[in-house]
Amino acid sequence: MSPCRIALLLVVSSLLLPTRASAQPWRFVDVTVDAGLVYEHGFTITRVSVRRMLLAGVAAGDYDNDGWVDLYAIRGDIGPNLLFRNTHDGRFEEVGGAAGVAVDGAIESGALFADFDGDGWLDLFVGGMEDTPNRLFRNAGDGTFVDATASSGLAMNPDTFSANAGDYDRDGDLDLFLAHWDVPMQDSHLWKNDGAGSFVCVDAIAGIQDLGNGTRDFSFTGNFTDIDADGWPDLLIAGDFGTSRVFVNARDGTFRDATAGVISDENAMGAAVGDYDNDGDVDWFVSSIWEDSLRAGDAWGITGNRMYRNRGDGSFEDATDEAGVRRGFWGWGSAFADLNNDGHLDLYHVNGFPFEDDFFLNDPARLFVAAGDGTFVERSAELGADHAGQGRGIACFDFDRDGDLDIFIANHFQAPVLLRNDGGNAQSYLSIVLQGTKPNTQAIGARVRVETGAATQLREVSAGNNYLSQNPADVHFGLGESSRVDRVTIDWPDGAATIMEDVAANQRLVVDQPRPGVGAPPLDRRTLRILGSHPNPFAGETVVRFDAAGSADATTTVYDVSGRRIRRLDASDSNTVRWDGRDDSGARVASGIYLLRVESSRGSDSIRIVLVR
Repeated sequence: MSPCRIALLLVVSSLLLPTRASAQPWRFVDVTVDAGLVYEHGFTITRVSVRRMLLAGVAAGDYDNDGWVDLYAIRGDIGPNLLFRNTHDGRFEEVGGAAGVAVDGAIESGALFADFDGDGWLDLFVGGMEDTPNRLFRNAGDGTFVDATASSGLAMNPDTFSANAGDYDRDGDLDLFLAHWDVPMQDSHLWKNDGAGSFVCVDAIAGIQDLGNGTRDFSFTGNFTDIDADGWPDLLIAGDFGTSRVFVNARDGTFRDATAGVISDENAMGAAVGDYDNDGDVDWFVSSIWEDSLRAGDAWGITGNRMYRNRGDGSFEDATDEAGVRRGFWGWGSAFADLNNDGHLDLYHVNGFPFEDDFFLNDPARLFVAAGDGTFVERSAELGADHAGQGRGIACFDFDRDGDLDIFIANHFQAPVLLRNDGGNAQSYLSIVLQGTKPNTQAIGARVRVETGAATQLREVSAGNNYLSQNPADVHFGLGESSRVDRVTIDWPDGAATIMEDVAANQRLVVDQPRPGVGAPPLDRRTLRILGSHPNPFAGETVVRFDAAGSADATTTVYDVSGRRIRRLDASDSNTVRWDGRDDSGARVASGIYLLRVESSRGSDSIRIVLVR
C-alpha cells in the first residue's frame, strides 16, 4: 500500500444488516397495503387540466436520522400530503400532521429531501403548482419541521415540477435547480444557497437559458452530475418538445451550453443518471414517448426513449438501440438501480397517460435488466414489475434493509404501489452511507468506486430527480458472487479521498468525511487518476482515460497477474491510452486479467482490465 493510500485511510463505522434471505426466485411482490401506504392521489374535480394530468410524486430520505428511509408523498387537493416514517418492520407510519408537513388542499409537485442549512437533518422542499407557492420546511431535528418559506426566497415561482440539489459553485452548501413546464420563459431555475438555507435566482448570471421553444419553458427533470469528471457538477435537463439541454460547469459560477445534435429526444420527461456500462463515467437515460403505429393508426414521428452514453469526455453518443431501451410507451419517472445485485445497473421506468382513446392508458412499466455487456433485456412481466397504472414518480431504495432495492411508484389519480424485491439479495451487495462535513452533510456530489476482481463500479451521491421523485442519497452496489470488495475509493466533494481495502460484503457501511486539516491534505485536481476504461472486458481494443493535468511525463504499463511487464504504452493524447491486447513484441496475449498502471510526477493509479478472445 502506498504512503498516500495509507494517509487517506479513514476510520469507518459499519452497521451490519440483518442476515440475507436464503436464495429464492427473483421477483417483485406488491406489499403496498401490508406496508401501510394506504392513500390515493387525486383532485376534487374529475376532469382535470393537462398540467394536473402530469402530477403525483414522492421524496425518499431518512428525515429522522434513524438509518431507515422514509417517504413524503404528494397527494393532490383531495387530502393533505403525507409523511410516512419507516418503522423498521416492513411498515410505514403516517406522521405528516404531527411533523408539520401535512399541506392540505394544495396543488403541489416536486418534493425533495436535502439538508439545505447544513445542520445534519434533511429539510423538505415542496414545489407549488397553479396558485400554490413553493414551500421550504426546515427540519427541527426532533421529528418536526418548521415552515421557512417566507425567508427562503423560493415562494413565488411559476409551476414547479421537479427539483434537485447540488453544490454547483463548490462553496459547500446545496443549491437548487427547479424545472417548470408550459409557462412563460423567465429566470426561475437555478437558485444559489446563501449558506443559511435562503436562495436567490442566478439564471442570468450562470447562463442557464433556452429551456424551451423561445417563449415557453418546457423543462421537466434536472440533475446535477459531473459528466466530465473534473470535480464540478454539470447540469442535465430533460425537456419536452425537443428542449433537453446539457450544461457544462465552467468552474466560475457559470455554465456553458454544450447541447449537441445527438440530444435528439422529442418528449423527454423522466431521467436516470448513472454508469450503466461500468466504464467509469456517468451516462444519461431519458424517458420519452414510443409511438406504435399499429395501435395509433398513423405515425406520430415520436421515437421513444434515449440512452446517451458518455464518451468519457463529457460528450454523449446515442446508444439507445444498442442498449435496447427505446420502446417504453409513455415514460415518466426513471431510475438506474442494480436490482439483482449482479454488479450492473438495471433500468426501471413507469408509464401512462389518460388519453380518451386509451392508447397509453394501461401500458406496463418497463424493467430493463442489464445483460452485463452494455445491453438490457425487458423483463417486467416475468418478474412481476409490469405495473399498468398511471405511474409518475418512482423511488428505488431498500425499505426493509434486506440487501436489495425495492421500488415505490407514485401514481396519478390512483393509489401508490410498493414493490418488494424478493430474491434480489441472492447475490452479495454493499450499501454505503456517507456522512459529510457541514454544510454538505450528505456529501452530495461525492463519487464512490468499488473494485471487485476485474470490475470497477462507480456511483455518484446525489439529491437528484427521477421525475417528481428522488432516490435517497445512500449508494448501493451489487457484488455478484464476491464476498469481499478489493477496494472502495471515495472522492469527497472538497477534493479529499478515502480508500479502504479488503472490505466485507453484505453490510451497510457508514463512512465519515475527513475533517479539513486531519490526515492527508485535500486531493489536488492535478493528481493523476484513472477515470475509467471502455470497453472492459474487451476483445479488440480498450481505451483508458486518466486525469493527468500537468503530467507530461506520464507513463503507462500493462502487467499480468504475476506482475510481469507485458507492454509499455504511449498516450494517444494528454489523458488517453489505448491497448490492443498485444505485448511489446506485437504478439497477441492470452485472455485473462491484466493490470494497467499509469505513473507520473503527479502520482500513480491502476485499473484491472479483462481481455477476452
